[in-house]
Amino acid sequence: HISEIAIHPSNPDIVLVGAQGPVHGPSADRGVYKSIDGGATWKKTLYVDENTGVSSLNMDMTNPRIIYAATWQHRRYPWKVESGGPGSAIWKSTDGGDTWTKIIDGLPKEMGKIGVAVSRANPNKVFAIIEAEKSKAGLYRSDDGGKKWNHMSSDNTITARSWYYMEVFADPKNADVVYV
Repeated sequence: HISEIAIHPSNPDIVLVGAQGPVHGPSADRGVYKSIDGGATWKKTLYVDENTGVSSLNMDMTNPRIIYAATWQHRRYPWKVESGGPGSAIWKSTDGGDTWTKIIDGLPKEMGKIGVAVSRANPNKVFAIIEAEKSKAGLYRSDDGGKKWNHMSSDNTITARSWYYMEVFADPKNADVVYV
């Protein structure tokens, strides 16, 4: 299951995809894959474990070497749904998706599904919608390119159906507007 696609704005041969993986079982096919030849060949560049896939992938369109990925540890059983665990995290690449660094400053220690978006109006502003325990779930914002995060809203209506609806979109013209 492909969750997200990021295409380099000036070189469409460079493509990254986020693979969420199967909902019912483990798979080594989860992670971020990168192609530099228009999809003819692929290399896995971010892999957490067989239970953690990619729920969101977003590129800084002013500097496509900067990419953010959100990983999500999840499993759907016939009798229950598991969402979250140590595999859920936000990652940043500054070399076009070849290597990744886990971001932790200001984020909850235990997270579930995550959506991430970079502002085109101000790429230092990065937004994340995060499933977490009630007081820590909600909308987060970084004003320094993902180094430190601030919890902006814990309104339950934006995270209530996290298995299905954890997406965030930064307004392309106004850096202070975000859609969840």
